[in-house]
Amino acid sequence: MNAFISVQNLKKSFNNTEVFRDFSIDVEQGKITAIFGPNGSGKSTLLNILSGITTKDGGQFEIENFNHFGFSYIFQNYRESLLPWRTNFENVALPLEIQKKSKQEIKKKVEELQKLFEFKFDWENYPYELSGGQQQILAFMRALVTSPKVLFIDEPFSALDYENNLRLREHLQKYYLKYTPTILLITHNIEEAVHLAEKIVVFSQRPTKVLEVIENPLSYPRTVQSLKAEQFHQVKDKVLSAFQKVTNL
Repeated sequence: MNAFISVQNLKKSFNNTEVFRDFSIDVEQGKITAIFGPNGSGKSTLLNILSGITTKDGGQFEIENFNHFGFSYIFQNYRESLLPWRTNFENVALPLEIQKKSKQEIKKKVEELQKLFEFKFDWENYPYELSGGQQQILAFMRALVTSPKVLFIDEPFSALDYENNLRLREHLQKYYLKYTPTILLITHNIEEAVHLAEKIVVFSQRPTKVLEVIENPLSYPRTVQSLKAEQFHQVKDKVLSAFQKVTNL
C-alpha cells in the first residue's frame, strides 16, 4: 500500500482522558477511507490533529507533499464555517480569492461545481437564507472549489433528508472519480461508509486503536441499486460485526 497519510504512535489526552495511546494508521493515496467507531473514540480529533487544528501530545504523522492550498476540510459544524456577511457566491469563491485567482477563473470554477452538483443557488442571497441541507451543500461546494488533493469530511450528510443524502453521495462520487483526491471520511452511518469508501476503519473505545480494517470490493460508481446488492450487505455486516465487538451490543 502507498501510505499517503501515515500516523505512528500518536498520543493525545484531554483533561486527563487518554484518547490516543501509541495509535497508528496508514491511509492510501487516491482512495476514500471511512472511519467508523463509537462516540468519543477520537475520530474528529484525528482529523483535527492531521489538519493542524489540534496539537498532538506525542508520536508522528506525515501527509505526503502536503500543501495548504491542496487541502480542504468539511466540518461537522458546517453552519459555523459559512460566513454570514458574504453572499452564497462569495462563500464558495473565498478559497479561490485567497489564492488570488481572477474573477473569470472563479466564475468558471463555481459554474463547473454547480453543474456537477446539479443544484442551483440564488448566489446573491446569504447562507442564513438557506435551509440546513442547502447550507451543507454550499459548504461542500466551497471545500471542493479548489480541487483539493486531500479532503477531510466530518459527518458530511447529517443535516440532509434521505433523498438529498443519497444525491450528495452520488455527487461526491462524481467528483472523486473525476479528480481522485485522497478522502478521509468520518461517519456514524454504516450505509454511508459502505456506499462511499474503499476501506472502512473501525475504531475501538478509548484509548483508541484500529480494531479492524474492512476492504470494500464494490466498484464505482455505486448507485442506489448498489445498496440492494448482496455484496453491499456482506460488507455492511462485516462492519457491524466489528462495531458490535467494540460496543458489546
